[in-house]
Amino acid sequence: MLEHLRILVVDDEPDLCEIVRRVLSRAGAEVLTASGLAGAERLCAEHPEGIDLAITDLKLDDGSGVQVAEAVRATCPDAMIMYMSGLPYFDAAVVELGPEASVIAKPFRATELVDMVQLALVRAGRVAPER
Repeated sequence: MLEHLRILVVDDEPDLCEIVRRVLSRAGAEVLTASGLAGAERLCAEHPEGIDLAITDLKLDDGSGVQVAEAVRATCPDAMIMYMSGLPYFDAAVVELGPEASVIAKPFRATELVDMVQLALVRAGRVAPER
C-alpha cells in the first residue's frame, strides 16, 4: 500500500508516535519518528536521500508543525506534509494552513490514518486513485 515511502512522524507523545509507526509500517512504509522539532531537524539531516511525507502535530513542546514542515522542505523540497491535532481550535488552524493542507484530527483510527495518507498521495499526484 505505502511501499517505497519514507515517512517522518513528529509528535511529543511517544506512545502516539509508536502507534503511528506501527500502523504505517504494516502498510509498507519506512517510518522515522521524532518527539519534536529538534528531532525532526536531526532526522532530516541524517536522511538527505529524502523524506516523502512528514506527519506532524500542529503544536509541539519545542516548536510547531509549520516549523517542522519548513525544516523538512529545506532538505526535501518535494516532501508532502500532513498535520494532525487534537486541539479545540483545530478548525481555525486548518484555515490558516490553507485549502491544500492535509489534516487529520486526533484521535483517529488506524484505517483512517492509512486512508488519509493515501488520499494525500493521490491529491499530490504521486499515485493514481484506486478503483
